[in-house]
Formats: sequence, C-alpha cells, structure tokens
Amino acid sequence: MGTSTTAKSAVPSTAGSAGLTFGGVLKSEWIKFRSLLSTKLLVLCAFVAVIGVGTLAAWLRGTVIQQLMSGAAERGPAQGARGVKLTEAMAEQSLPPAFDIYGVPNAGLQIGILILGSLAVLFISSEFATAMIRSTMTAVPRRLPAFAAKAIVLVVVAYALTLVAAFVTFLISIPILHAYGVSMSLQRDGVVQGIFMGGLYVAGVALIGLSLGALLRNSAGGIMVLVALFFVLPFATSLLGLVPGEFWMHVNEYVPSVAGGRMLEIGHRDAFIDPGAGGLIFLAWILVFLIPAVVTLKKRDL
Repeated sequence: MGTSTTAKSAVPSTAGSAGLTFGGVLKSEWIKFRSLLSTKLLVLCAFVAVIGVGTLAAWLRGTVIQQLMSGAAERGPAQGARGVKLTEAMAEQSLPPAFDIYGVPNAGLQIGILILGSLAVLFISSEFATAMIRSTMTAVPRRLPAFAAKAIVLVVVAYALTLVAAFVTFLISIPILHAYGVSMSLQRDGVVQGIFMGGLYVAGVALIGLSLGALLRNSAGGIMVLVALFFVLPFATSLLGLVPGEFWMHVNEYVPSVAGGRMLEIGHRDAFIDPGAGGLIFLAWILVFLIPAVVTLKKRDL
C-alpha cells in the first residue's frame, strides 16, 4: 500500500515544458540583464560615450564648414540671406562623406557598438564560464527559447539606447552647429532615417556579439573576434585596394562595419554600394554568425 501511494504521488516536473512559458523565460533573462551592476554601468557608459563623441563630431564639422565658408567668402563674398544659404550648401558639398551633417546623430556609434557588442558577448559567455548555463538550460531544455529571449532583450536595449542617444546628440548638435552658421533640423534629408537605422545597426552588432559568445563560450575570445571584425578587418581590407586588380578595390565595401555604415547613409556614391545593398550585406553577416550559434547551442553539450 505504501509503495503504491508513493508511486502515485511521484509527479514529473514540468520545468522547462508546459510549466514555463516563453514570457517567463523572457522575464527571467531581463532580470538577469538588469540585476548586475556591471551591466548597468556598461549601458550608462555606452549612452554617455555615444552622446559625447557625437557632440565632439558636431563641433568638429561645424568648424570645418565655417572654415570652408570663410574661404568661399574671401574668394567671392555672397550677399544677403540667400547668398549665405548657398555658401553653406557649397561648403557641405565640399566635405568628405565622413563629415556629412545628417550623420552627426550617429557619429558616436562606433564606440557604442564596441561597448554594447562586448556586453552581448558577456551576456551568454559569462554563463558558460560560471556554469550557470546548465541551470538556464535545465529550466529551458529546448535551449532555443532561452537564446531567443537573450537576443530579444539585447536587441530592444541596444535599439532603444541608440535611438535615445542619437536623438539627444541631435538636440545638442543644433545650437553647436548654429553657432557656426550651419542649420540642423529633422527636416534635413537623412537625419530621421539615420537615427532609426542607427538603432538597427547597433542591434545587429548585439546579435553578432551574442552569437560569438554562444559559439566560442569564452568572453575574451568573443570580444577579440568582435573587435577584429568591426575595427581591424576594415583597416586590413582597405589595404587590399593597393593590390592591382579591380576586384581588390571593392572588398572593403563588404565587411560588416563598412556595409552597416553605408546602411545609415542616403543617396548614391560612386564606387560605393548603395545603402539598401549595404543593409542586405549587413543582414547576411548577422546570419553568418547567428545560424551556426543556434545550431551549436542546440546540439553541443554544455
């Protein structure tokens, strides 16, 4: 009788199956993300750094345009308000693409992708380092919902932070550029598009960082690969342009940072891929790392 009662009372655990919804997994990953002081500090640093670099870029571009306008005035002074606007437009056209005015809100994104991309690597690689990943996957035995929840948390945080930081940079840049005789507003072509696309760019980098953390399971290794991919590879491929042959001149356009950066721009530029093509290439890079990460996480032992 005692044995029969014991057998009937033994109910299998529902953890990770019907007893845990995806909403619960998502809430759990969000708690993990916001509960660490180091995570909060990194997010704050990224926010301040993006705004700081963007503010510096606004000042730098304003000074360059003012110098160009002063030079144009010395060669042939423009008269009246109409003349000033024409001179400003001419000065902007003389700027190299890296100094475009509509790109000021996104001028600090490079440091943003470094910090948030590294944070994305740590978000999963630290669990492998501490063996906490076993508890996570025990609660979610199918594994992929946990990875998807981590990805959603990172994408939302990266996009929201970048969007707010870019808009704050835009607001700060208005009086700075105005002091140098340069107009800045949401009506300027490329400003609004750049702000929203910048969020997608950083969110994509966060996905690549998360994928690297899952693939390598090592924080230092994942961050090193991320840095090499977004900061070293563009420099190395730019040197390939010195190699004879037209093919080598275009290799640099297809690395993730260059393609992603082109995604933030507007209009056609000779010898460069179009913004739409840049976005597709950047999406392809995300999938190159994301798909193997998902397969590896699903099949490899913890």
